[in-house]
Amino acid sequence: MKEESAEERSKRILSELNNKYPKAKAYDLDGHSEHFVCEIEPVTDHPEYDRAVEVVLKSQPHKHKIMTQYYTIISGTLELHDGEKVVVLNPGDKYTIYPGSVHWAVSKNECWVEIYSKPGWTSEDHIPV
Repeated sequence: MKEESAEERSKRILSELNNKYPKAKAYDLDGHSEHFVCEIEPVTDHPEYDRAVEVVLKSQPHKHKIMTQYYTIISGTLELHDGEKVVVLNPGDKYTIYPGSVHWAVSKNECWVEIYSKPGWTSEDHIPV
């Protein structure tokens, strides 16, 4: 079986997100076919929170000044780096990321994770490190 290119993977994952959540906006977050976001309840509808489904192969290290994120693993396994801790999360597991904590994640099997953020995500509060 032929290995999938990054472009093919991106098209497949975005198609899966669009099929599963047809009324939501889905996109490649980093432009590298490694982190995808589908805005289930976008912050534009209510700034006090947002809910998204993300498909993660690799996310970039970042932190938030005021936002708390609540993760629930839908499928796959996520190796989550939270400050100095490394936590392995499996389907059904929940985890909370608090403001100020540098975090990033990797997955070898395209982890699908629901992320509820309070208050909602803003570019001003997303600080790459």
